[in-house]
Amino acid sequence: MKAIDLSRDAKEFLPRAKSTGVSLWRSLLLLFAALASASLMGAVGFLVLRLVVPTAPVYTSLVFALVSLVLILRWIARAFDWIMPWYYVLPAIVFLFTFTFFPVIMTFVLAFTDYAGTRNGELNIKSETRVLEVDGVVLTIENVRNFDCADLRNGCSGVRTLLYASGNHPTTATHLDGTTLTLEEPAPAGRSVLGVELYLPDLGFGFETDVVAADGATLMLERAPPFPPDLERTTLRLDRDAVTRTMLRDEGAEITLNSPLPDSFEVEAIARYNDFGWVGTGNFRTILRQATSALIPIFTWNVLFAVTTVIVNTVAGVFLAVLLNNPDLRFKALYRTLLIVPWALPNIITLQVWRGFLNQNFGAVNRLLMLFDVTDTPINWLGEMWPARAAVLLVNLWLGLPFMMTATLGALSAIPRELYEAAKIDGANAWQSFWGVTAPLLRTALIPITLTGFAFNFNNFNVIFLLTDGGPPVSWGTSTARGTDILISWAYNEAFRSQGGLAYGLGSAISIVIFVITVAVSLVNFRVTGALREEPNT
Repeated sequence: MKAIDLSRDAKEFLPRAKSTGVSLWRSLLLLFAALASASLMGAVGFLVLRLVVPTAPVYTSLVFALVSLVLILRWIARAFDWIMPWYYVLPAIVFLFTFTFFPVIMTFVLAFTDYAGTRNGELNIKSETRVLEVDGVVLTIENVRNFDCADLRNGCSGVRTLLYASGNHPTTATHLDGTTLTLEEPAPAGRSVLGVELYLPDLGFGFETDVVAADGATLMLERAPPFPPDLERTTLRLDRDAVTRTMLRDEGAEITLNSPLPDSFEVEAIARYNDFGWVGTGNFRTILRQATSALIPIFTWNVLFAVTTVIVNTVAGVFLAVLLNNPDLRFKALYRTLLIVPWALPNIITLQVWRGFLNQNFGAVNRLLMLFDVTDTPINWLGEMWPARAAVLLVNLWLGLPFMMTATLGALSAIPRELYEAAKIDGANAWQSFWGVTAPLLRTALIPITLTGFAFNFNNFNVIFLLTDGGPPVSWGTSTARGTDILISWAYNEAFRSQGGLAYGLGSAISIVIFVITVAVSLVNFRVTGALREEPNT
């Protein structure tokens, strides 16, 4: 084996390629191949282990994958010694796949399915109902409402179902010796005996006990009955053996299966799965159908909210920063500390306090406005659309002002005081000094700050959710699209508050729409502001 001298410079191990880009891509390709191979080996090792140990836990696949990865990386290091420095990139690749690529891929996949709380691929235990009659592949069920095919994509058509065999088996016993019960004939083949019910004539009711062991027609009971039983009235409690079938259609209480049940199978009950499937562009068509009642008005308010917040916060932040930047101002440190308090406190607490301030009947804001005769009647800040939107902007100003003020103060500290002295010598007043000196020099610093602020507030879920919860309801909207909802809160409502609480399919589709809209709006911002324009070399 060729030894690697770790004391040498890392660049000496890199491939002798024409460019760094080539070596990067070659290294990433090898690392990706190592991860893929290790994942495959982990899956294969787990499947083989399950053949030997059926109860093996799933996490053992990770052990197989980790061991395989170590061996594969060791082989790659021997074959390509120049890749050693690139091994430091491996943890970053793993985290990138886990926390970035995988969620994005899942979002795009789910956007084209109808995955929801009522369609999640799991067995719906609550749907279990008795089977009253079996006629070939047609079953008659007892409780149609409990079976609930209406919540599924196409009713119960194409949905998997689980059919349970009868759990009680009447039989006859021939002898009881303590806890040893001998049956006239063994239990049905392929079924496990879980318990026994023996009728006690002296008491007039049955006695139940579990079965500890079974050997053909001989059963070992957990405890002996207190009185002599009637052995001819013995009932075995069997395991609920089940078979899987797919339903072709449902017509009221009649369910049609794709194939008949086994001849010896005595079906007792049926339960269905919450199957989900591919719906193509169905979720996007649903969004477009809600364009006038959800997408367009919410997008309009979303843009208005983000733009207004950026403008108001920028103006207020620059104003306070200019005042606090005055070298002659006393107690500047105290003022800065007080003004930065909203930034230091947790939003989840301060927003709840603001909800109290904005209460229509007892809030401090209404009391203050009525005290100064600004209004005669209390304003319903959180119960009407436009007052609620004004409240959101007000509270968001209070939350975002410290950041804008601090960022502007940092930019102002880089402006030489000599420029202001020169402007003062030229006869410029404070207003002229601001527009002639401060504003032009702040532009370069404020453009990325305002763009960042716009992108943040465009998806500012916290202030909407914690202050108004997207409300109040409006006549033009829906149950998930209300007066102050923005796109991200609308997506949250669709994903977690509709269709059983897990409408991930529709929520993912809305997330993709939000992504496209955000990219488009950001590109327009960059184009208008020239943030991406390269400065010519002088």
